[in-house]
Amino acid sequence: MFRKNLKEVKVLEQEEIITLAKWGDKEAFAKLMYERKDVLYKTAYIYVKNKEDALDIVSETVYRAYSSIKKLKNPEFFNTYVTRILINCAVDMLKKKKVFVNDNEIVLLSKTSKDENIEENIDLYRAVDLLNDKYRTVIVLKYFRDMSFEDISRVMKCPIGTVKTYLHRALKTLRINMACPEE
Repeated sequence: MFRKNLKEVKVLEQEEIITLAKWGDKEAFAKLMYERKDVLYKTAYIYVKNKEDALDIVSETVYRAYSSIKKLKNPEFFNTYVTRILINCAVDMLKKKKVFVNDNEIVLLSKTSKDENIEENIDLYRAVDLLNDKYRTVIVLKYFRDMSFEDISRVMKCPIGTVKTYLHRALKTLRINMACPEE
């Protein structure tokens, strides 16, 4: 029971900080972003495979989130709100730059993964990059961010059934692309 109360207190504290940020408290907003900086950066990096671009995406995400935080209706959906902004920023950047994958950066990212073969990681990241935006987003949120279907549906603003369909189709496409990689 004591653990449950501590968890409830943390949730209440988090919601209070979010509410303060909505009211314009810059320190509260900075604290929220600081707590999420690593997850935001890693998610951005998965999209663009480039340190500088990932940092630009995070910066743009923070700016957009700060500019529009007053529109956030429910503090409990703050993570979803920020993730949605980040994905939009990443997709916008990819569309503007038409980024091509740099193999050296993929290898660096792959070295952080201890149990997998580097070549398999490179092939996987390339295959994920080939997916359309909706499928890529579902894969990134489900497997790289470990989000639930419910959270993904909030981020993508679509029904849970649609998220599951996107995931099924994305995995099917990945299996095909991984079995027969494009030359």
